[in-house]
Amino acid sequence: MLLTENQQESMKRRIEKIVNILMEERPLFKEELNAKEIIQHLCNVVQRNLTNEQFNKLSDEKLKEHSSFVMSTQMLSGLLDDLTPEQIAIFDEAVKRK
Repeated sequence: MLLTENQQESMKRRIEKIVNILMEERPLFKEELNAKEIIQHLCNVVQRNLTNEQFNKLSDEKLKEHSSFVMSTQMLSGLLDDLTPEQIAIFDEAVKRK
């Protein structure tokens, strides 16, 4: 979606507020994720997937829920990067069983 500078700034401030709340509620996010990078990532995700109207209609609770999911996914992908091939195979097998 194409946004004006004011719309982009408003979106960024709202996402930043949600990310700060999530990082306070879940210290692991604060330890494992870079706040500026995750805010930018979330802004990009929103811009690719929602119109400005859809974003504005999204409740803070829903935005928090979606943001938490994205942040958890980012954190998990970072953890998986550190695994050995053997550990990845064990992880894959465990996921298949569920």
